[in-house]
Amino acid sequence: MSTIQKHCADFLRMTFNNLTGGKLGSGHAHEIVAAYFGYGTAAALRAEPKYQLAALNKAAILMPDLRLMDQRLLQLNSLPAGLPAVDELASQLSNFLSANGYFSGEVWYTRDLDEYINVSFIQEDPMMIEDALLGEMAMTNAFFDELYIKEVSLDVGDDVLVANVSGALNGESDPDKPFHGDSIAFTTITSFERVAGRVGYMRPKLETSGAIDDSHYYDEDA
Repeated sequence: MSTIQKHCADFLRMTFNNLTGGKLGSGHAHEIVAAYFGYGTAAALRAEPKYQLAALNKAAILMPDLRLMDQRLLQLNSLPAGLPAVDELASQLSNFLSANGYFSGEVWYTRDLDEYINVSFIQEDPMMIEDALLGEMAMTNAFFDELYIKEVSLDVGDDVLVANVSGALNGESDPDKPFHGDSIAFTTITSFERVAGRVGYMRPKLETSGAIDDSHYYDEDA
């Protein structure tokens, strides 16, 4: 029975042959595909007990393991000359998965996931966090316009990838109203449920909590 793993490997071999006239061995192709999906070996991918690649169509986000692909290409012996770089190989595989209906979500290409979550996920749609802080915002006299991310720390579990985000929502006080703070410290737990391979996830769930930050104020009358 054919599998997505085999289809991807066959595609890489055919694409390489068409582009260069050269031959990419089946074993090498399977190892590259396994690394793309987050596995150290093709055997480990085949032995995946729970998160089968057949469930890729349920995933909303795919995060190819570029770092592992970098590592595997350095480890594999006798790779053919002219083999595309890792980023190109990953792009080819993603396009193949999309074109053949295996996956229809977003592909996140990054070797620095915490930075990507900050810049390309949260900062692209800061309202995901700001909407959860409307109550705290209403308690102040400020106009808020800057979401500052101080830290993103990752916890990669067997079933869930968790990004712990901390930072501040900053604004400017209305001079015509009594001062009640212009910064809200917040933490957001962003949970990605794993569904396929080691790189296929559902859309994340965000849980945000925050409070007016008065740590840098002082009482002039004290």
